Amino acid sequence: HAFLTGPSGTGKTLLARHFGDYVAADGGLFLSGKFDQLQRCRPFSAIADAFDEYCNVLVGSVGSEREVAVASLLRQALGHDAVHLMKMVPNLSMIMGDTQYNSDEHCVDAQERLQYLLCRFIEIIAYSTKQPVVLFLDDLQWADPASLAVITRLLLAPSSPRFLFVGSCRDDEMSENHPVWNMKETVEQTGVNTRIFELSSIDNNTVNSMISDLLCLFPRRTRRLADIIHLKTRGNPLFLSRLLVSLGENGLLRFSLSRRRWSWDEAKIRSLRTPDDVGKFLARSIENLSPVISDALCTLACFGGSIHLSVIEVLERDVGLRLTNSLESAATDGFLEKVDLGYRFSHDRVQEAAYNTLNSQDR
Repeated sequence: HAFLTGPSGTGKTLLARHFGDYVAADGGLFLSGKFDQLQRCRPFSAIADAFDEYCNVLVGSVGSEREVAVASLLRQALGHDAVHLMKMVPNLSMIMGDTQYNSDEHCVDAQERLQYLLCRFIEIIAYSTKQPVVLFLDDLQWADPASLAVITRLLLAPSSPRFLFVGSCRDDEMSENHPVWNMKETVEQTGVNTRIFELSSIDNNTVNSMISDLLCLFPRRTRRLADIIHLKTRGNPLFLSRLLVSLGENGLLRFSLSRRRWSWDEAKIRSLRTPDDVGKFLARSIENLSPVISDALCTLACFGGSIHLSVIEVLERDVGLRLTNSLESAATDGFLEKVDLGYRFSHDRVQEAAYNTLNSQDR
């Protein structure tokens, strides 16, 4: 099992997504969920979202051999307790069918029951397929205790050789006694193998190689520009990419038709006043957007890392907000990503920056 660590913006989530593409291309399952700083009061949120996404995919293949097999195994293993899992994983009801399930609301330890059911769910998925199953949970630094208990159970359970857990976290924002490290130590003491992959900022030469490739110029031509960019961003990939976008938008990095290559104003870029933190830089970028777009981003930030189209429709219909066009523009500018049923922030730091621009009363 693996843990991806490193400061915000170093590419942990992107690396995991690329790994997920590799798993999927080989016929495996890549389940992913994300803990949200604003939803810590919602136990099991990332795990439930990952399972709900899987169920949604499975619903798209209703009647297939795989769907029938998984549905049958889930009915046998979960029984009437499935109703409690359906409350957290809505799409599960579409797999389980129209069978009536009785709800026992007088469980001595409801959270313990949910932990057991979530573990059974992933066990069934892992054992029902001959392909690898990967569960990726992002931003473990914000994980709630109940979710960490489920992860501990999964790692301690007799594991299928086809199951792999991958977690990512900002270790620079976590103390040595953080619950995630305690969990990791606990499972390692029982003989479970875990490995940390640390991602860090990139060095001068790598920045120069990236800019050289991006601008289709020899590295010797981009060396001085790369040195300036590295100095201002400290090699943080997210900061670097957003700064390059900003330089292009402000005309400091542009394509010269007469010279048929990219050119830049080195003196102006060097003298550019840039915050020393990517969060502050993103906040300033959001404030420089048109008011309707920045307001839409701030509204979205209050709902967490993503928002469903149905929520947008309610906000527009019942609250009178006009969000759709502004969110489309924000996606074009790279602050958001369009997903199947809504939008999500392109990075946690974008959401945090948008949220922090609001005063407490507006939140």
